[in-house]
Amino acid sequence: MAATELLLYATPISVYSCKLRIALALKGLEWRELPPPGGYCSAEYKAIVPQGTVPALRYGDALVVESDTIIEYLDDLGLGIPLVGTDPASRARNRALSRLIDLRIEPALRALFPLVGSGAVVPAAARDTILRHLETLQKLTGPGPFLSGNTSGLPDCGLCAVGLVQESLNEALQLGLPDPHCAQAYEALPALAPHIQTYRRALQDWVRSKESPR
Repeated sequence: MAATELLLYATPISVYSCKLRIALALKGLEWRELPPPGGYCSAEYKAIVPQGTVPALRYGDALVVESDTIIEYLDDLGLGIPLVGTDPASRARNRALSRLIDLRIEPALRALFPLVGSGAVVPAAARDTILRHLETLQKLTGPGPFLSGNTSGLPDCGLCAVGLVQESLNEALQLGLPDPHCAQAYEALPALAPHIQTYRRALQDWVRSKESPR
């Protein structure tokens, strides 16, 4: 099993693809990455991954989708450094924090994507919603530089990726939202630096593609 290849289907701009790259890097694992054959949600890709979504991970005969499910699957196999938690309480807390990021913060940010390059004003209610979710996350965060405590874990994978989306939207839409308090800790991890830089560039390129011609 140790010699079996981890094959990741992902796209450069996908926040959840970035999240999984962060997780794999934190685990200390190596993987091979491919774009979805035929493109995201294509019939060709759906012949491999019926959902047509990214990321998806092939490991031996197993095909696993959804970023948190993939991370938990790798933990269950004992591959790399565990990220979900070492005991029931920490696992429950980390899962709850991860879902807050995936189901509240990320969708609230994604709702602003159509405004990039449009010249439209960001509704105050939309900004307030994001700020409220960030404040909730802050209240739930314990001691230590990471959401998981003294070491990075499951919720940090999502916050690192989503924090880069927030950074990009802050610049593009002048949101004035505070950076996640863990952002500096992520930037300081050598294993994450290339993935952070690559995703930041992908987001910058996306923003430029949406800007109106001058």
